Amino acid sequence: MEIPLIYLKDKQAFVKKQKTMRFIGKPIDIAKKLKDKGYILLHIVDLDAKKGMETNFDVYDKLTFFINIEVECGEKEHFIKRLLEIKARVVIDLPSEINLAKFAKQKRLLVGKIKKGYSGDAKQVHDVILEKPDEELISRFRKRRLILYDYKGKEKVWGVISSLKLS
Repeated sequence: MEIPLIYLKDKQAFVKKQKTMRFIGKPIDIAKKLKDKGYILLHIVDLDAKKGMETNFDVYDKLTFFINIEVECGEKEHFIKRLLEIKARVVIDLPSEINLAKFAKQKRLLVGKIKKGYSGDAKQVHDVILEKPDEELISRFRKRRLILYDYKGKEKVWGVISSLKLS
């Protein structure tokens, strides 16, 4: 499954092109176009939430009515709880400072983002994103639903996060 990646800041959607943020429009409009093209999941990096601001929550509340979303939002427990209540998938960097056992009932919506060198087992999350996958990491988490960035390898994975193609 291909999972398009967008960035949110100040209720606006952006893509990253050659390390530069490029405005692409209103997130609701972008998501509707992606849904019409057959996408079922949208990966969002919330630049405001990573700074502790919850200004984009109403956008997520609207998006979850017509497309599945997963949101990278930092480690604010209150915001994570709000996202889980509207059935948004929440991407959490592992290892986490948060006691994820608090969210055990919503574990199916927790996605762990793993960087190279992570030594844990990620059992507290349902899906696993490998930021820079190497053979060792892929092998370690093979029995999990794997999501990789821009992956073109031969290993079967559940999803691939890729930059949104503008056309």
